[in-house]
Amino acid sequence: VALHAARRNVADARAHVLSDGFEALPRRPRFNWIVSNPPVHNGLQADFRVLRLLVRGAARRLRSGGELFIVVQTYVPLGAMLADQPKLEDVRTLSDDGRFSVWAARKRAQGGGGGEKKAMAGKRKREGSCPVLCERAGVPL
Repeated sequence: VALHAARRNVADARAHVLSDGFEALPRRPRFNWIVSNPPVHNGLQADFRVLRLLVRGAARRLRSGGELFIVVQTYVPLGAMLADQPKLEDVRTLSDDGRFSVWAARKRAQGGGGGEKKAMAGKRKREGSCPVLCERAGVPL
């Protein structure tokens, strides 16, 4: 279902990858965006293992300036998890309806050139990454 929705909502993307973790993927390619709604319970018990693996591995899988978007229930301490990652910056909540929150973080640009980061920033200015992502995901702004 998630892969079908991604293909329909982000049709111009080069690749849509469905995976249950980074280990199932080859070391390359790097991604401009990682979008996830990971499980945060095992039965009735809170279980953040999958979420922690996602947050810890995201910077290795993102291109310089790439963005991570995660949807979780509002009680999940995702902001603190993201803030603890030294290679991620611009940690922010894009949307919060009282039940679910959409969080974003960007991988720090490497070096001083910033060509890739500038290109992505231009794309964000044209599309507005939060409104496009949230609107396509059906998340109220």
